[in-house]
Amino acid sequence: MTTIRTPRLLLETLTSDEAAAVRAGDRAGRAWVADYPTDGDAVVAGVIGEAGEHYDERTDLGVLQVRLRSSRIAVGGIGFLWAPSPEGEVEVGYGLAESVQGQGLATEALRGVIAHARDRGVRTIMALTDPDNRASQRVLEHCDFERDPEPQVTDEGPMLRWTLDLTQVED
Repeated sequence: MTTIRTPRLLLETLTSDEAAAVRAGDRAGRAWVADYPTDGDAVVAGVIGEAGEHYDERTDLGVLQVRLRSSRIAVGGIGFLWAPSPEGEVEVGYGLAESVQGQGLATEALRGVIAHARDRGVRTIMALTDPDNRASQRVLEHCDFERDPEPQVTDEGPMLRWTLDLTQVED
């Protein structure tokens, strides 16, 4: 299990149990902000459900639930979409409940994940954003990601590709 602490957040491994509750919409006994889980959290929880026994909660570079440190309430998710490639590249994805957006929490969470990944030998972090998702692009800019000049075509259409070379990031 992974726990990353930032000044205002706890980033903790999304357990199979918590992912099952997200998939079922089961709020009973859960410390979740009213508009969590988001659609993105539900998609990630579905992938975890499909993985079944192959989902490894012990991985250092996995899916994390974003919680407020002060209350331990879940407000979103952040994590890596695959294990590092042989070249040391991973893709990160993140999202927060609308009620907590605009407070710098996504930037804080991403900075925590960047430091965690660098400490584990990751060389490059990549992210994709919808061209219209300016808020997510600002988060990446605040964390010094650089945008590729050409959009990347995906199953969802053209996306902007962003990268951060961790070999060039100072502590």
